[in-house]
Amino acid sequence: MANTRSNEESLEIRRLRRARRSMLYIVRTLLLILMAAILCIAVFLTAERISNLYILATEGMALRADCVLADGARNDLEEYFTLTFLQNDPAMSDTTYSNYTISSYNYDLAIEKINVLPWSMSATVIATERVSIKGSINADQISEGQNADDFPPPVWTPVRYKITFINANARWYISELAVLEENPDLSHLCTPDPNESPIPAATPTPKPTDAPTQAP
Repeated sequence: MANTRSNEESLEIRRLRRARRSMLYIVRTLLLILMAAILCIAVFLTAERISNLYILATEGMALRADCVLADGARNDLEEYFTLTFLQNDPAMSDTTYSNYTISSYNYDLAIEKINVLPWSMSATVIATERVSIKGSINADQISEGQNADDFPPPVWTPVRYKITFINANARWYISELAVLEENPDLSHLCTPDPNESPIPAATPTPKPTDAPTQAP
């Protein structure tokens, strides 16, 4: 009887151990699945935010330059920048190009780094801004006998920025531009060419020409 009882107790103990190991395995598996799901969600949200910030930075900064060079729609800047930033932005009162007619320009914002977390309410973008300009000085700004070609538009200084975003009402807005470096090394970047992508509003309409004559 003692041996039978002992065998039954041993069997019960083994069953309990197997059950405990099975429960631990299930718990560990569920935890791993949960952690993997959380990681996937975090990666997805981060990628989504990075993509959104990339678009907002490039579009917002390009529109800012357009307002300086081609009298762009300043009201549209409120879709990308905070009102406080716009009220204190020196570019909004910049008259460097007011005496010039900008026929075309190429804007380039080379994004270097985007720092954002899935749960953060702020983010930063490191980027280098370059603008290549074609234009001429207005006729009323030169004296008789002077050549307009001697007065090219001022060069737009390349700048490496730290662009700070804040999240307000589930939207990202640029709240600060910090100059990290003026005239940074651009050797690793392609040179923008205004002939490749002129702004449509400022591009002169080509004069009509006769239809080409086909060679016999």
